[in-house]
Amino acid sequence: MSLKQSIAAAALAGMLAAGAGSAFAQALPSTSFNVVGSIGNLSMYTSRELPFWTETVTKESNGAIKVQVKPFTELGFKGAEIFRLVSSGTLQFATTVLNYNSGEVPMNEAADLVGLVGSVEELQKVIDAIRPAYAKFLEEKHGIKLLGFGTYQAQVIYCRDAFVTIADLKGRKIRASGASQQAFVSHIGASPLNIAFAEVQPALANGVVDCAITGALSGYKSKWNEAAKFISPMPINFGVAAQLANLKWWNSLDPKVQAFLEKELRKLELSIFEQAKTETQTGLNCNTGTGPCGEGAPATMKLVPVTPADEALRKDALNKAILPSFAKRCGPECVQTWNATVGKTLNTTITP
Repeated sequence: MSLKQSIAAAALAGMLAAGAGSAFAQALPSTSFNVVGSIGNLSMYTSRELPFWTETVTKESNGAIKVQVKPFTELGFKGAEIFRLVSSGTLQFATTVLNYNSGEVPMNEAADLVGLVGSVEELQKVIDAIRPAYAKFLEEKHGIKLLGFGTYQAQVIYCRDAFVTIADLKGRKIRASGASQQAFVSHIGASPLNIAFAEVQPALANGVVDCAITGALSGYKSKWNEAAKFISPMPINFGVAAQLANLKWWNSLDPKVQAFLEKELRKLELSIFEQAKTETQTGLNCNTGTGPCGEGAPATMKLVPVTPADEALRKDALNKAILPSFAKRCGPECVQTWNATVGKTLNTTITP
C-alpha cells in the first residue's frame, strides 16, 4: 500500500469511528433531568461537576441529554438531607459528601474512616474494594443507584489559637462532620460540634468553635484562614462523595441512556480523584504562603508540623475509638462486609 493509500485508509477509519460514536449519541432518546451538585464554591463542583453536566454530557450525547444542575449550597440545603431526599425520590440525582449522613447510615463512611488511609491513591484502592458491596447495600436498603465516587483533598485541622501537637486541642470545641470525625475529636478530649459547611467560617470568626476540620484547599477557598490562624497538615480523612440516583427513577431511564451515563460518570470519577491528588499541597501552600498557590492571594496561617506523637495519637484513635465505634454503629453484617473488602485491602480486621 502506498503512503497516499495509507493516509486515505487512516482517514476513512477515523471517519467511521467518529460516525459510530455519533450514531451512538444520536440513538440516545431525548432525556432531561435535574442534578444537585456538591459544595458550589469548591473545585469538585466548579471544575469537574459543573462542566461535566453542562458541557461534556451535552456534547457527548449530541444534545440528547439535557441536565439542569445546581450545587446544594445554592438550594438552601445543609447537606445531611441530600442522601435521604435521593432515597425518597424527591431528588433524581445528586452528589453528596457521604460522611454528612454517616450518623444515620454508618456504611456511608466505611471507606473514609478517620485515620484509615494516608493518601488519595490508597483511598482509591479502598473504594474499589468496597464498591460492589456498597452499591448492593444502597440498592437493597435505600433504593439508591451508586454511579460513582469523588473526593476532596485531605481533611485537616484549622484552629483559631496556637497548638503544638494534636493533644493540645483537648478541651476545645471542634467542628467535625461525620461520626468518625466526631469520635476522633471526642477521643482526644475535645468537644465535637456538627455545623453545616457554609456556617463554619462565621462560627470560627465568632468563637462558636475553636477549631474545624475540612479540606486543605476547601477551607482556603471558603476563607477559614480569616479567623483560623493555625493549621495542621495531618490528614484526618478525605471527604469522600458519591454520585447517587434514585433507583426507581434510574430504572425508568432508557437502557442506552443508563449505559451512556455510567460510562461518562466513571470518567468523571477518575478526573475528580486525579484533581484531589494535588489539592492538599496546594491548599496548605495557599493557607500558609509557604509554596506556590495559584488559587489567589496566599494567607498567613502558621503550619503546625506533624509530630510522631500526632501520628501515634491518630493510630491510637483508629484502633481504640474509630473502628470500635464504627462496628457498634454498623452492626455484624456491616463489619463482615468491611473486613472482607476494606479490611482485606489494608490488612486490618475489626473484631466484632
